[in-house]
Amino acid sequence: MANVQRVPIGDRIRSQRRTRGVTQRDLASSVGVSPAYLSLIESDKRQIGGRLLKRIAERLGVPTDAFTAVSDDRLAADLHEVAQRLENAPPGMAAPLVAFSPEWARVILELHTRAITAEARAFRLADRFARDPQWTSFAHDILSRITSIRSAAEILSDDVPLDEAQRARFTDTVVTESARLTDVARDMIAALQTGTAADAAGADVREVDAFLHDNNNYFDTIERRLEADPLPAIAGAPSERFAAARAIIEMRAPTLVDDVIAGHEFRTEGAERRARGAIWRYAAGAALMPYRPFRAAALETRYDIDDLCARFETSFEQVAHRLATLRRPGEEGVPFAFLRVDPAGTVSKRLSTTELRLPLFGACPLWVVYETFAQPGRTLAQMVDLDGERFLLVARTVEKTARRQAQPPTRFAVMLGVAAEHAGAVVYGDAFTSQRDSVITFAGYECLSCKREGCHQRAHGTEGG
Repeated sequence: MANVQRVPIGDRIRSQRRTRGVTQRDLASSVGVSPAYLSLIESDKRQIGGRLLKRIAERLGVPTDAFTAVSDDRLAADLHEVAQRLENAPPGMAAPLVAFSPEWARVILELHTRAITAEARAFRLADRFARDPQWTSFAHDILSRITSIRSAAEILSDDVPLDEAQRARFTDTVVTESARLTDVARDMIAALQTGTAADAAGADVREVDAFLHDNNNYFDTIERRLEADPLPAIAGAPSERFAAARAIIEMRAPTLVDDVIAGHEFRTEGAERRARGAIWRYAAGAALMPYRPFRAAALETRYDIDDLCARFETSFEQVAHRLATLRRPGEEGVPFAFLRVDPAGTVSKRLSTTELRLPLFGACPLWVVYETFAQPGRTLAQMVDLDGERFLLVARTVEKTARRQAQPPTRFAVMLGVAAEHAGAVVYGDAFTSQRDSVITFAGYECLSCKREGCHQRAHGTEGG
């Protein structure tokens, strides 16, 4: 999201102090500052240095990163995103709530996740009822069976004289139609359950995204392992080389993913499978594009993706994804966010950054990532203004399968996004150096929570046709 949500360090210090029953005066005395100065720190009116922060952490018995946790900033950003979707939500409350009680913030997010998952599944079922003839057949079959059972039962319950043959016939009708009704009900329940276990609202995607974001889209364990034991040269097309690299790594280091996710519990098996797949793909990309040589080439070419593809014999998507993982402390690259969408606008991959929180359900239709579908094979760039903050977006379509006769290929659009302050380091930013409004696209984050009025592309909140 364009609006960065960072939990204030002062709020964290005050929350930890109160949780442990330490008075402001006692804490100030033990770390060598005045109570007035500590009060200014807790009110975020004074910056705090590393040494003082360390002394406070030691006095309160918590690790230093309890005050600077990336996961809390991500949690605040997620809460802010939820609030953006609600009418009359109090502004600016996400970060203070996380600082006061990250546990309650997680409860709110969990409830929101369950709500949107239930809503998405309800919409899915309603859509299936409306368009699938199978459900019309179920309804007619059930009504027909119930009518037969009721008619036979009414005759049997009346005082109308019946001979043994007639009574046996109506009794058999009740038994037979009841059995058929049971079978129809079972078939209907089985049809209802088909697909309902799917991640209808992207809860698994959101959880994996949070896991990657908390690790800053970088896994040092994998990078160091591959630097110590690099892969042999692999020939073939980029997709073949990528698959071979993954297979070799899995054979050489079968516990690599277990080592990375050790201690992290995912909510569902689907989320864990998705996370494992993401980590194996990360490893394959890191093997084909070793960190230091790749970063050096990226700096030399000013992040020219086509040039990097040629140098490392990799695809556009593989290079773009790798650029979003150059986060080694002290050896960072430009902090790119990564997004992949299909022609329907469904997000299938995303790597957010602190500066740019990417949408889960589809970005603003004004973003250049969608324009690439009309211009396949071309790399397009855009400087976009999101609520006063500007970002450079670079996108291109990629095809996953070869075109076969009249069958369309499997096509996606891949996009990188970075804050405008880094545009000068990126070759695609040269066209926007003037920063004039004529070269800027004024857009939103996504339609549902967008506050921009008068947008002709709005899919939500518009009046009329």
